[in-house]
Amino acid sequence: MNPMSFQPFVQPAADREDGVPAPDALQAVLLSRVLDEIDHGLILVDLTGRILHANYAARRELATGRALVNADGMLGTREASAQARIQRALKDAESDCRSIVEVDHPSEPLSLAFIPMAVLHGSRSIDTVLIMCSRRAGCETVTMQMFARAKRLTPAEQAVLSQLCAGRRAEQIAGLQGVCLSTVRTHIKNVRQKTGRSSIRELVHHVSRMPQIVSALRLVQPD
Repeated sequence: MNPMSFQPFVQPAADREDGVPAPDALQAVLLSRVLDEIDHGLILVDLTGRILHANYAARRELATGRALVNADGMLGTREASAQARIQRALKDAESDCRSIVEVDHPSEPLSLAFIPMAVLHGSRSIDTVLIMCSRRAGCETVTMQMFARAKRLTPAEQAVLSQLCAGRRAEQIAGLQGVCLSTVRTHIKNVRQKTGRSSIRELVHHVSRMPQIVSALRLVQPD
């Protein structure tokens, strides 16, 4: 199964004769669009680990194959120990227990929250598990762009703010950007003034609490 071609788990009803989507179909499409705007990977699986649905952030994660992989429609990992932890988490979910699994990776580890979900469908219960992935630190979100535009930050000021939100100090930012430390400090001063925040710590805390909207730049869909 191609990780970029998942369909919503909720199966839509047939369209009406006039071509207007039936209510169930419209709800399924809207739900899929809503989930795609969240900058956390969301994967819905059954108790065996079979992937039922993945939002855009999750499809992006699966496509990279860094920590998680899509193995013929089954959720997998690159290391056997992590795969065993995922299987235990799915087993715990069967008993309605939530759990966290850490998947190690040389560049950046991934945290997975397993949330059991039971849905009554007709006369039978479908046991599913929602897996929430931690955000990738390198993912630039629309949130930052929208905030920077609202506060009239320059591109350089926005870049500095992004680095501050990633936990880097002014000295590190100067080294990464190849500019003088005084230049970075000037950008930080301007950002504080434009946003009306008394400290960078307060500003970073404010930004971290804003809704994290996934980047508008999507991966190219395969033919």
